Amino acid sequence: SRRTAPVRVDVQQRVAEVTEAAEESMVGIRVVKAFGREADRTQRFTGTARRAFDRSMDANRLESFYQPIMGLLPSLGLAVVLLYGGSLAINGKMTLGEFVQFYLYLSMLMGPFRFAGMLVGQGQRAVAGGKRIFEIIDAVPDVAEPERPRPMPDGPGDIRFASASFGYSEDRTVLHDIDLHIPAGTTVALIGPTGSGKTTLTELVPRYYDVTDGRVLIDGVDVREVSLHDLRHHVGVVSQEPFLFSTSVRENIAYGRPDATPEQVEDAAVLARADEFIRALPDGYDTVIGERGYSLSGGQRQRLAIARAVLTDPRILILDEATASVDASTEREIQQALAAVMAGRTTIIIAHRLSTIRLANELIVLDHGRVVARGTHDELYADNALYREIHDGGLARPDLVLGES
Repeated sequence: SRRTAPVRVDVQQRVAEVTEAAEESMVGIRVVKAFGREADRTQRFTGTARRAFDRSMDANRLESFYQPIMGLLPSLGLAVVLLYGGSLAINGKMTLGEFVQFYLYLSMLMGPFRFAGMLVGQGQRAVAGGKRIFEIIDAVPDVAEPERPRPMPDGPGDIRFASASFGYSEDRTVLHDIDLHIPAGTTVALIGPTGSGKTTLTELVPRYYDVTDGRVLIDGVDVREVSLHDLRHHVGVVSQEPFLFSTSVRENIAYGRPDATPEQVEDAAVLARADEFIRALPDGYDTVIGERGYSLSGGQRQRLAIARAVLTDPRILILDEATASVDASTEREIQQALAAVMAGRTTIIIAHRLSTIRLANELIVLDHGRVVARGTHDELYADNALYREIHDGGLARPDLVLGES
């Protein structure tokens, strides 16, 4: 027990690391997909799982040595019964037939009682575990790689939704026949009430989901014809609640571009107004953050996410209200940084604040999964009742964050 117990404790720790790695990969799946780092994440998880497997085999080897010894104990018990019962039979206190009968019955019962409980428990765990495993194995991916992917065409990032519709299920259509052209280099803000389909529309561009009808084209090419890695390399995403991995600040910023030089990482941080607070951390850019590391505020995490997107130099940028988690002072700094970052790039902003709308060349109003209006602020405020209602209800207050889409 003294030798096997520490090994088993270490095995449990390794299993916990595997669980943590799996959970981190699943929670951060959007970031992994956005930067096309599926292979890297798979390699990291495989390494963690391999270490857990090797340690588990060490424990099994130890137990395979000690288990035969433990198996001798019941036999020793039978030997005691044999000696004691034999003496009773010799002294005439028990007949030889009674003794043999008792001994045989006892021998027959010991084995089944020893293994019955263990087999039932193991069988139940095996059935439950196998069921969950096959659920994962048999799951159909939301999107599939094209059989013969074509290269991402050179272009400035022209986006077109051609009669695009999407539903999470057959009876739940979220977007209806969207016809929308976003010219290259322009910035558009998506506006609409909760559940209008703003976020879902942007998720069709990097192919987090595929349209159920119609097409989504970038520079004239259907996104379903391009490899996921190539597509997502050209689409930068900054979500409202950014995910950071439990590693250093530098590695988090360089996640989408692991070959970036330290100078390039720091330049991206400067652009995102993150360099100053990073250098104030205990180990600067080498400070480990996350669950087991240094804790960051919401605004700091947001700025790291912006720096991460900037470093990949995408032709298309998707911002899900990237300044929603920061204070007014920090927001102004980030707005200035975003204005520089968005220059020359096609940018889609999911807007919840008036200050964000000011960055856009054009506003697009969605309602119940349909584009109901588009134009400038002045045009929409004069002609569209829904936009006027949304604006007067919250967008007129720059500090007020509206509901999610």
